[in-house]
Amino acid sequence: MQSLSRALTVLAELNRQNRPYGVTELAVAVGLHKSTVHRILITFCEHGLVDRVGDHQYCAAEGLSGLRGSTCTTAGPGDLLSGLGGRLGRTVVLARPGPRPAAGGVGCTVLEVAAVAGPARGSSELRPTVKPGDPVSLHRSALGRAYLSAFPASEVDAHLADSGDRHNTLAALHRARETGFAHNSRPVASLPRMVAVPVRDADGQCVASLGAELAGGATAIEEIRVVLTALTRGARQLSAPPAAQLAHRRGA
Repeated sequence: MQSLSRALTVLAELNRQNRPYGVTELAVAVGLHKSTVHRILITFCEHGLVDRVGDHQYCAAEGLSGLRGSTCTTAGPGDLLSGLGGRLGRTVVLARPGPRPAAGGVGCTVLEVAAVAGPARGSSELRPTVKPGDPVSLHRSALGRAYLSAFPASEVDAHLADSGDRHNTLAALHRARETGFAHNSRPVASLPRMVAVPVRDADGQCVASLGAELAGGATAIEEIRVVLTALTRGARQLSAPPAAQLAHRRGA
């Protein structure tokens, strides 16, 4: 019972504030030895209740939503993005097609930023410069490529502009289809370096893309893995019935 009590104490503290904790900070907050807290966190990570979001940084995962008495179907996109941005400690962006349908097929869709959330208040991270309504490059940005990658190549590739970037775009889309995500190593317009995944509706149709900022400098595989885990879970939540509101008409 003592072990269970300790574990629940750690879980309650993680769930109390919507931000990442360092192991030492968490140990001090709950009054337990650092090694004990670390073992508890590893166990929670294995069961999907806690996410590791950096070097020795942990936060409450979406698996706790049921314990909080809420479900993914009751939260809107803004709420989900705010929670995701706070847990990851970085900017997250939701992009979707603009109000006008694509006249030339999905490959000509115009994407725009639908919602954006930054790190939790009080974080030392820079505030996001991207804002709702900003255009999203369909072919150059991680958000655009993640969106396109969810459609069959036959629907997309024929509509790509015949330019010097066509080969690179086709290669990037091929990788995104194989891995399930896209990323850009450089900022694109107002968007930072990002990793992104498609967001599908209840019928499996792609209606948006969800991305998170990557830290400056060289992109580490571990960083992408950590961010991708949270993004994939967030995209699944957005795929719940309320996400149908994201669906805009797309070109035939």
